[in-house]
Amino acid sequence: MNRSKLASIAWVAGAALLLASLAWYVINQASDLTLQIGVALGFLLLAAAVLLDPQRLRRAFTGRQARYGSNALLLTAAVVGVLAVVNFLAYNNPQSIDLTETQDFSLTPETLLILDQLQEPVQLIGFYTPDSADGRDLTRALFDVYQRNSRGKITYEFTDPRANPVAADHYGVQRDASIVVTVGSASEVLSYPSEEEVTGAILRLTNPEGRKVYFIVGHGERDLDGVDEAGYSQVRQALEAKNYQVDTLSPLSEGSIPQDALALVIAGPSVDLPEAEAKLIEEYLSQGGALVVLAEPSAALAAQSPVEPLGGYLKQKWGVEYQDDLVLDLTSSLPLTAIAAEYGEHPITTRMRNLRSYFPSARSLQLQSAAESPLQPTPLLRTASNSWGETDYASLTEGGDLAFDEGVDFPGPLLLAAAVEDPETGSRLVVIGDSDFAANADFLALGNGDLLVNSIDWAARQEALISLTPKPAISRFVLPPSTQVIGGVFLITIILIPAAVLAAGTYVWWSRRRRG
Repeated sequence: MNRSKLASIAWVAGAALLLASLAWYVINQASDLTLQIGVALGFLLLAAAVLLDPQRLRRAFTGRQARYGSNALLLTAAVVGVLAVVNFLAYNNPQSIDLTETQDFSLTPETLLILDQLQEPVQLIGFYTPDSADGRDLTRALFDVYQRNSRGKITYEFTDPRANPVAADHYGVQRDASIVVTVGSASEVLSYPSEEEVTGAILRLTNPEGRKVYFIVGHGERDLDGVDEAGYSQVRQALEAKNYQVDTLSPLSEGSIPQDALALVIAGPSVDLPEAEAKLIEEYLSQGGALVVLAEPSAALAAQSPVEPLGGYLKQKWGVEYQDDLVLDLTSSLPLTAIAAEYGEHPITTRMRNLRSYFPSARSLQLQSAAESPLQPTPLLRTASNSWGETDYASLTEGGDLAFDEGVDFPGPLLLAAAVEDPETGSRLVVIGDSDFAANADFLALGNGDLLVNSIDWAARQEALISLTPKPAISRFVLPPSTQVIGGVFLITIILIPAAVLAAGTYVWWSRRRRG
């Protein structure tokens, strides 16, 4: 084999080794021994190729092809240089254009106004585990928009609550895919990464004011500090993470409802409230107050007589009546645990479409508002049709069959929760026929905790401090093409276009052959 052929082999082998070394570095991102040996051998082979046939290299730099090649090389280098500069400028000065028809990735004018008036730095922290990577990407897009429009006032970061449980505990994060908004030393935990939620939290934190919720005590209610399964310590933690101040209240001892009460909560009393306390609460509601009642069924309380907290008042004034029953739900693996099969149209349940909630030992409600009454209760959730309200408690304890008794029991679907607003006074009421669902044992399960927190938010008028301009929802449908259209597309793309290219090639070949 002569020197020229050996030089050719050395050129090819050297170039191949250098390309292989580059690929190795790109994949492994490390300058290890394998990479160093590959690069050294590559350059040694190129050097050997030059020594074996130096004339070839001289011709390459001085011949006509070299002149043409140098022009092409300079032109390529110029294009690459321009692209590099453009990419560098674009990377350091990011701009975006929302081309969606409904401006899905743009903030509303109300949010932009609030961001423009920000005086303090705001930090957004997303607590996402690797299991919620898809949700984290969507939230990152939302955070990007906020940061881009905040004149440097908003920054954000993401934290894995499993890898950094101390940070999650510091902010009171209880579940994956939560967002924390911090302004100074104040913070608020959000469960829904939406513009309305984030903007509302920024507005609340930059305009701090007392947000006090009182839990009525003295009648066997749930213990706010109880850490056992029946306690409500998870409820307290969730509300305090939303920047509420949570306290207990005995109206009989205090003699009045505090002026700073944003909302009252009666959580599962085992006896009825005395008339004097009921009057104080009625007076508070008549002045625009807010009340959330969680009423246990009498059967679960083993009470000798029906326990109906504020029953007469809720029925006469608000049109919400307790039914003295115990809900049995055959859609549940545990029939005594009712499952919410349907949510009503209401701000409390709007964001719970994909979240079920369940209610161990619940009672049903009935709405009795007159058509002309300004107080129109809204059903919040119902059980499935194969459920009923059992009124014969003795049959349950005696081991009788679970069966619906026509004319005695209440047929399903049953109403488990309702909300009412008085348009004249602005007072709001939420009644739920169970209190177990929000106890520590079940608070974090499915949508149980969200239902109670949403109810308190709505009653306290904290669900939407700002009304954002709604974005129109556009429904799009993909209509399958007809058989004729599919045939036409197949004919053009699979047959006619390739046939035209083949015919043109054949014509060129034939023409050149005829010309010799």
